[in-house]
Amino acid sequence: MPDPAAPGPVAEAVAQAMAPVVPPRIVEHLDTLAVNYDLLDFLFGGAGLMAVLFFHGLCIALIYPWFMQRSRDMLHRRTYWRVEMLFFFSMFLLMMTHLGEIMIWAILVFQLGLVDTLREAITFCGSTYTTVGYNSDLMPEGWKVMTMIIALSGMFSFAWTTGVMMLMLKPFHAAQYARISGRDPQNAPFSTDSPKN
Repeated sequence: MPDPAAPGPVAEAVAQAMAPVVPPRIVEHLDTLAVNYDLLDFLFGGAGLMAVLFFHGLCIALIYPWFMQRSRDMLHRRTYWRVEMLFFFSMFLLMMTHLGEIMIWAILVFQLGLVDTLREAITFCGSTYTTVGYNSDLMPEGWKVMTMIIALSGMFSFAWTTGVMMLMLKPFHAAQYARISGRDPQNAPFSTDSPKN
C-alpha cells in the first residue's frame, strides 16, 4: 500500500504541471497538502466523476434514440417480437455501459497506485460503484474521499439509466400488448399516443 506522505509519481507530475502558475512554496509542499487537505483525492476524484458522467451521457445519447427510432419503425411494420428483442438488447447495452464505468474507475485507481493489482481495483470499484459495499475500503489515507465519489457516480448513473429505461418500456409494452391481444399498439392502456376509437 502506498505511503500517502511519501512523494509519489502522480504528486511529482502534478507538481511539475503546476509549477508555472502556482507559487513555489505550495508546489514544494504538495505532498503535505495532498495528505492534510485531500487535494489529489478531490482532483482525481472529480476528474474521474466527470469522465464517468460524460461516458454515461454519451452512451445514453447513442442507445436511447437508436432504440426509440428502431422500435417505432418495427411497431409500424407490426414486427412486435423484434421490438421486444431490441429492448432486451438495449438493456444489455445499458448494463455494459455501467461495467465500462466501473472499468474507468478501476483503471484510474490502479494507475494512481492506490491498490496493488487491477483485479483488486475492479472488485473494489465495482463494490463501491454499485454501493453493495461487500469489499473492504482499500484506499490509503489521503484518498478516502474518492470512495464516496465513486459511490456517488454509481448512484447518479443508475438513477439516470432507470429514467431512460422507463421511457423505453413504453414501446416495449405496446409491442407486447399488440402481440398478445392482436390489437393496435396505439390502443395499449399505457401508450403515450391517443387511443384510437
